[in-house]
Amino acid sequence: MKTSKLILSFILSITLFAQVSFAQIASTGALLTQSAAVSSKEKLIETITRKDVVEKFEQMGVDPKVIEARVASMTDEEASKIAYQIDTLPAGADAGMSIIGAIVFIFIVLLITDILGVTKVFNFTRPITN
Repeated sequence: MKTSKLILSFILSITLFAQVSFAQIASTGALLTQSAAVSSKEKLIETITRKDVVEKFEQMGVDPKVIEARVASMTDEEASKIAYQIDTLPAGADAGMSIIGAIVFIFIVLLITDILGVTKVFNFTRPITN
């Protein structure tokens, strides 16, 4: 019986990691309008010409035209490194929320194992007895 409880708690903890994905049908027109490959410099220029980025540059006292000139003078290797960093770095990630998520996950796992009778961590739970 303890083996089945352990397996059940393992399966329940695995299902907490499941994510939902949504798919759409891509129209032919949308696929044809997308460019096949955009160079790193073009991608950087697209990024620095966005409205929110331009506003942030202006708040910092930097002229966006100077940034465009610097991007144009970069080598392909430098531009690809920066474009890669833009793609891979988390946007506005907050370490506090991930820590809170981990704590909640651990609490739920311990709560489930307490209810199943595998552990005894919390005093407010009673194990299921058969």
